[in-house]
Parts: sequence; C-alpha cells; structure tokens
Amino acid sequence: MKELLYAIWRWVKWPFFVLAALTLLFGVLVVWRGLVLVGEDETAADVARIHATRLTWADINGTLPLEPDSVANNATLVGVDSNQNGIRDDVERAIYLKYKDNKRAVIAMLQYAKELQMEFTEVYNSETLVAVIQEEGRGSLCILDNKKVDEVGKLVFNTKVRKEYQEEIFRKYMMSYGLPNTGECDITF
Repeated sequence: MKELLYAIWRWVKWPFFVLAALTLLFGVLVVWRGLVLVGEDETAADVARIHATRLTWADINGTLPLEPDSVANNATLVGVDSNQNGIRDDVERAIYLKYKDNKRAVIAMLQYAKELQMEFTEVYNSETLVAVIQEEGRGSLCILDNKKVDEVGKLVFNTKVRKEYQEEIFRKYMMSYGLPNTGECDITF
C-alpha cells in the first residue's frame, strides 16, 4: 500500500506543484493589477484637480507677502509661499513690483507663475506632467508676450537645482500631448 501511494505521489506531485505555482502567480497578478487600477484612478483624479486649479481674485488680492529669506526660499524646490496661493513669494513680489501699473500683465504673469510652480508640486508621472504643461500653455497664451513668458520662467526656475529638476521631470515623463481649446486666462477683464 505504501508503495502504491508513493508511486501515485511521484506522478501527481509535479502537476500539483505546477498548479500551486500557477495559482500563486495568478494571485500576485490580480493584486498587482488592482494596485495599478488604483494608481490610475489617483492619477486621473490628480489630472482633473490640476486642470481645475485656477488663479482667483483671492489669490492676488490682499497684502503682498514679505520678501522671503533667500536661504529658506532656496532650501527647497517649492520655496516659500506664505500666503498659500500657489505662487512662490519672491516670484509674486517681483512680478507685482515690476508691473503694478499694468494689472492685466500682473494677473496673467501670476497665473503663469502658479502653473509653472505646479511642476514642483504636482508632477509624478507622464499624465500629471502633460496636465501641468497644458495649463502652462494656457498661462503663456494669456500673457501674449514672449519676453514676459521668459521672464516668469526665469523667476520660477531661478536656481540650478530648480532648473535641473525641471529637466529631470521632462526627461523622465515627457510624452506627446495636445493643448485643449479652452479659455486662456483664469481671470478676465
């Protein structure tokens, strides 16, 4: 009897091990796919939030923030944004102080600065990079002046670390995209 069970086991054990391994592999794939789907849902929600982010009157009305300490401001990519409007304080001050007599230019440039700042706070994959770039496209079209567009870019990407970070995310996540045909300016006059 023992020999018969041993002979049966010799023939059954390999299909049994293969079936167990395939079942385990299937389980791992189901869990992995579930995590991928959750990640895709999170990305879709983040892309929608990026596209919904707009400059508001509350972002630009009020007291101009104080000039931040340059060491603290440049210690991180995001820098100092004491009024939490999505625009770094040094950038906000530079734009306002230079163009305070041109309200339209200030508003358009602040919108673009807010959109550029999202490269530091919102980009973690190709989809979020494209969403941010699409919003930046709206902002640059709102400005309608290449010199001012370049000026804002130089203010936002004012350190070697910030420039390198931008290059890194473009190298890592860039893919083809189109610009949506939506209104350029968040605040119209």
